[in-house]
Amino acid sequence: MQQSRLSRRAFLRGTAMASVGLALVACAPTAPGAATGGDAAAAPAGDVIEVRFMSRAGAENNVNAQKVLDEDFTGANPGIKVSVEAAPDGWEDKLLAQMVAGEAVDIFEAWGNIFFNWTERDLLLDVQPLVDRDLTQEAVDDYNTFQWEGLVMRGKRVGMPKYINIMTVCVNVDAFEKYGVELPPEDGNWTHDDYYNTAKALTEAARTAGDEGFWGGWKPMWNWDRFWNTIYMFDGKVADEKYGKVCLLDQPEAQAAMQWVYDIIWKDNFWAQPAQVENKWGHDDIAAGFIGYAEDGTYPIGMAKKFEDIVRWDLRHVPTGPTGKRSVLGTTDAWSITGQTKNPDEAWQVLSFLSGPVYQDKQIVAVEGIIPVLKSRIATFIDTVRKVRPSLEEVRLETIQEVLDWGYAEDSFWFDKQNAANEIIVPALQKVFEIGEAGPEYFIEIAQQVTDAQNAA
Repeated sequence: MQQSRLSRRAFLRGTAMASVGLALVACAPTAPGAATGGDAAAAPAGDVIEVRFMSRAGAENNVNAQKVLDEDFTGANPGIKVSVEAAPDGWEDKLLAQMVAGEAVDIFEAWGNIFFNWTERDLLLDVQPLVDRDLTQEAVDDYNTFQWEGLVMRGKRVGMPKYINIMTVCVNVDAFEKYGVELPPEDGNWTHDDYYNTAKALTEAARTAGDEGFWGGWKPMWNWDRFWNTIYMFDGKVADEKYGKVCLLDQPEAQAAMQWVYDIIWKDNFWAQPAQVENKWGHDDIAAGFIGYAEDGTYPIGMAKKFEDIVRWDLRHVPTGPTGKRSVLGTTDAWSITGQTKNPDEAWQVLSFLSGPVYQDKQIVAVEGIIPVLKSRIATFIDTVRKVRPSLEEVRLETIQEVLDWGYAEDSFWFDKQNAANEIIVPALQKVFEIGEAGPEYFIEIAQQVTDAQNAA
């Protein structure tokens, strides 16, 4: 995923929770697909198969990851040893080269556009046959539809879900109180007009108070993952279909959505321009006192640590668009098996364990403090993180549950030639929304360029 500012995944590296007691999850059931017998469990001593797992969880978190895999996975599958390896700097390019050379790890973690591009190059193992073989329908149904379906790309299942990141509106409660502006409604009953007017009221109140360094809101419209949901809420599209060959950013609905965002950033300046907030990412902007709200990812433990003793904050739903539709990115963060693995069955056993309840409870929730992928774990997750961080009692984490229950988190679109589209659209997004050198009408020209690239020989 390309981002011009602090990556949402870099943000997660700050959420190390290695000291959290694992007693919270001691009674977790066996993961779906994890072997408890058969050939792997019966392998004789000395005949152990090593599965290499490249982890991006950070050094402290990787210690616990290895511990859980040793105790809970290898303890039940003594014929398989999992070796956790820290992802190096520049891991994307390095892993790609290793896969091409047949020297890569067995399992790695990534997200949508990386999976899509590497599936196009036939570098990933399709795990759908293994899902069909080993997982019950009940187990499959415990995953969220947007993520489960989003991990099928070009007819292949590219991996198993790691964690959930959904976009919510993080509000700076102190700023709203300071400037006498009513907080957005907890029930999500607000529109894009309300979104605009809230930002306007906050910014104008700050100016009246002599504060020239505060803006009502922020949204990274220049980022590939984050621009399209506003277009969807204005009833527009970016591509003509799931694997599109026609770019629709020149159409009236898409143009109206982009004009709305352009105006609030560059014409009215009620949302902060990147340079005005030192090019910080959304939650850092709130912590620095630059903005009233940010439309950004949701990592409760990491956010609680960032804001602790600095600012009071809360979570809200994004508003609805002019058509009444609400949409946000629900990420396809997942673990995947490299196509060159020499141990596909053993790697699959590890993969299904990582997405199952034991690892989700003991690592994803209890240590990394992020949203688990299983529906059955969400309510427990909210209780757990509030025990870990009592300050979260004051934060409406139920918004997370509602986003998933209401079903408006969704996977992003793709073009048939995704790399070609990305190389054209991302610089255009930056030109229009990050530095303001052109208006949304620039995408009329861009749409034709993307369409031409999709249909080139």
